[in-house]
Amino acid sequence: MPAKGSDRDEQQALLSLIQKVEGEEWASTRKGWKINSGVPVCEWDGIVCRISITGGSTATITAINLPNQGLSATLTSELGWLKDLEELNLKGNLIAGTIPQEVANLEKLFSLDLTNNQVSGPLPQWWGSFSLTKLFLAQNQLTGEFYHNIYSPHLQSMQEVRLEDNNLVGTLDGSTIMQMQKIETISLSQNDLSGLIPGFQLGSLPSLKYLYLDNNEFVGPLPSQLAQTGKSSLEELWVQSNSLSGTVPASYVRFDKLHDFFIDGNKLTGALPLQLCSAKLNNDFFNTLPPDAERNYCEYIACPAGSVGKEGVYPCSVCPGGDAAKLENPYLGKSDENLQCSAYSQRDILRIVYESTSESGWLGGSDWNDATKDVCQMTGITCDDHENIVKIGLKNRNLSGTIPDAIGFLSFLETLDLSDNNLEGFVPSDLRWTSLTRLDISGNKLRGVLPPLMCMMQELNGNGENNVYYCDRIACPANTFNTFGHHGYHGEPCQPCYDVHVPEESYIGQKKCVNRQKPIAGGFDWKKEIETLKETTESVNIFSRVALSIAVIALVMLIFILCTRCIGSNPQRRRPQRNQERKRILRQRAASSSDSESSSSGSDDDEEDPIHGYSDDVELSSVGSGTSRSSRNAMDLINEHKGIALSRQQKVKKAISRRLPKAPRIRTSISNINVNARKQRLVRRASRGSIDDEYEGVLDFGDDDEHDYADREEDASSVENNFGGEEEASAPKNKKKQKQETDLLDIPVIS
Repeated sequence: MPAKGSDRDEQQALLSLIQKVEGEEWASTRKGWKINSGVPVCEWDGIVCRISITGGSTATITAINLPNQGLSATLTSELGWLKDLEELNLKGNLIAGTIPQEVANLEKLFSLDLTNNQVSGPLPQWWGSFSLTKLFLAQNQLTGEFYHNIYSPHLQSMQEVRLEDNNLVGTLDGSTIMQMQKIETISLSQNDLSGLIPGFQLGSLPSLKYLYLDNNEFVGPLPSQLAQTGKSSLEELWVQSNSLSGTVPASYVRFDKLHDFFIDGNKLTGALPLQLCSAKLNNDFFNTLPPDAERNYCEYIACPAGSVGKEGVYPCSVCPGGDAAKLENPYLGKSDENLQCSAYSQRDILRIVYESTSESGWLGGSDWNDATKDVCQMTGITCDDHENIVKIGLKNRNLSGTIPDAIGFLSFLETLDLSDNNLEGFVPSDLRWTSLTRLDISGNKLRGVLPPLMCMMQELNGNGENNVYYCDRIACPANTFNTFGHHGYHGEPCQPCYDVHVPEESYIGQKKCVNRQKPIAGGFDWKKEIETLKETTESVNIFSRVALSIAVIALVMLIFILCTRCIGSNPQRRRPQRNQERKRILRQRAASSSDSESSSSGSDDDEEDPIHGYSDDVELSSVGSGTSRSSRNAMDLINEHKGIALSRQQKVKKAISRRLPKAPRIRTSISNINVNARKQRLVRRASRGSIDDEYEGVLDFGDDDEHDYADREEDASSVENNFGGEEEASAPKNKKKQKQETDLLDIPVIS
C-alpha cells in the first residue's frame, strides 16, 4: 500500500473514482480531476484539505464533498489510502457496487453520506472509526442485517443512522442496540425487517429522539418498555404498516415531547389511551381545518376499530353494521382508498387465497376460481354440517406467493395444511381469529418469527396443555429443523442447523437444512462432527486418565521429597540421632584419654579435658592394634551386650579384654597409671552434670544416661574411698598395690 501523505498517492486515490467514458466526461467539466492537470489536489472541485500546524506545504485530504454531481462510479479500495479522510459525501449520484471494507476501516471518518445512490451488497458490520457520528445510506439497495451480534467501534459514537428504503432483513438485536448510547436518530423504514421490537433496549437509550420502523414486517405487541420512567425522550415514533398486534400501551403517555405518532396499518386492537390523544399529536395533517371544526384527537393517531380512512387516520368513516362490523374490521387504523370496510364471504376469502398463492399455478389445477362451484365441493375444502369451512388441505400443491391476511377471517377453520409448497413472506397474525387446532406450514420459505399471539392460541398443535405454550409447536424457528418442521404432537424437538448463516435464507418450519446433508467444502457436517466429538471425547478421556495418574505420582513423589528434606532439616527430629553420636564420641574420647594416660607417666598438668575441643566433625579413630577388631568402637561393644545379663564387672573386663591387645605387659601398664590423675579424671566424669549444663539444648541422653550417671557417681565415690590421698596412693606396699590392681578392674573405662 502506498505511503500515507504523498500528494501523488492521494491523487491516485481520487482518480480511482474516474471510471469508464462516463467518468472521463464528468471529469472534463471539473477543475482538476485529471492526471497532470497542473492543479494541486487540494484545489480540485469538492476536495477539502488541512494544512499541517507546523507550517510548510504539507496538506492532507480531509473531505470529499460531491453531492448531486451526476458522478457515475463505484467506490474503490484505493479510497482507503486517504487515512485522514473525515467526511465523504457522494449523495444523489450514480454510485453503484458495494462499500469496500477499506472505506469502512477509515479510522478518522466521522460522516459518510451515500444517500440516494445504487449502492448494493451487504451492509458492512465493522466500521473502524471511533468518531463516526453520521451514517447516511438511505435509498440504496443494501442487504444483510442491521448490526447483529457484533462489536464495532462506531456503535459507541453514532448519533444518526439512516438506512431507510433498502433491503435489510433479519431482526433487531437488542445487545447491539444497547451499545449505541449516543444515538439520536434511527431510521429503518421501508426495509424487510421482522421479529419483535426490542423495546427495553430502545427505551434505555438516553438520547434517542427519532425512531422510524414503519413499513417492515415487525410482529408482536408495541413494547410498553419503550416508554421508561425518566427516559421517555422520543419526539417521533413511526411504526405504521407492520404486523404489530395487541393494544397500545398506556405507558406511552410518558412521552411528553412526542409530536408524531403513527400506528395505522397494523393488527392492533382495542382503544387508544385517552390521555395519549391530544392536539399536539400529528397536528401537521390538520393545519388546514378551520379552528371551529370538530376534532377527534384519537383519530389523529388511528381510526378506531369498525371504521376506515384513506390513510388510516382522520377523517375516518364508520363501517356499516354497527358492532357486527367490528368483528370483520377489528383493527385500529384500517386504510382503504375507496373507504371500503372488510365484509368477506367464504368464497371471497378463498378467491383471495388463490390469487395470492398461484403465481406459478397449482399442481393439478384448481377450481377455487370457479364462481359456479359450491365452496364445500372445492379441492381441499372440508365443511361442517352448516357449510362452514373447517379444514383446508393443500399439501404439496406447488403453492407460490404469500399467505393472505384474509384467511384469518375464516372463523370456523380448525385445520390448515399448507406444507411442502413454495410459499414466501410471513405468517399473518390474523390466523389468531380462527378456531385452529392443527396448523402445518412446514417445508416452505416463510421467514421471520411467528406472531406471539398465535403461539398463545389454546389447543393449537397441543399448545396450552398444562399451561405450556411453545411457538415451535407451530413451526421450528429460523435456522432450526426437524423431520416434521415443528414440534407439534410428535414430540421431536427442533435441532439447530449448522449451515452458513444467510439471513435471506433463514426460514421457519424447515424439515431439513439447506447444506446439512451436503456441506460445502470446509463446511460443518453435524453428523460427522458429533461422531468425531464422541471419538475425541473417548480419546481425551483415556489420555486424561493417563495424564492424571502421572501427575498424581509426580505430586506424591514431590511431597515425599519435600517432607524428607523438612524432616532432615529439623533439628528437633535429628536430635536423638545426634545425641547418640555425641554420646559415642564422648565415650570414645574418654577411652582414648585412658589409653594415653596408661601409656605415659604424665602429671595432672598434662591431663586434657575429654570434652574440650569437641566438634561434630570429629572422626573416631580406630581402637586396638589394627587387628580385625580395629574398627570396633565402644558403642559397638555396648550394642553387642545389649539384653545380656552380665554383671557390671564382667562387662568391663570383657570390654577391656576385647579392646586391648593381649600384650604380656598390659596389666603392668594399667598398674602404672598415675593414680592421682586417674582420680581427678574419674571425679570429673562423675560430675557429668557440668558437661550436660555446658551442652544444654544439644545433649539429651534420656533415661539410659541417668542410670549411667548414677553408676558413675557410685564409681567416683568408690574411687575416693579406695584412694584416700596422694600419700596413700604412693606408698610402696604390696598389699596396697594388689588392692589397687583389684579396684582398677572395677573402673568403668567403658560404660
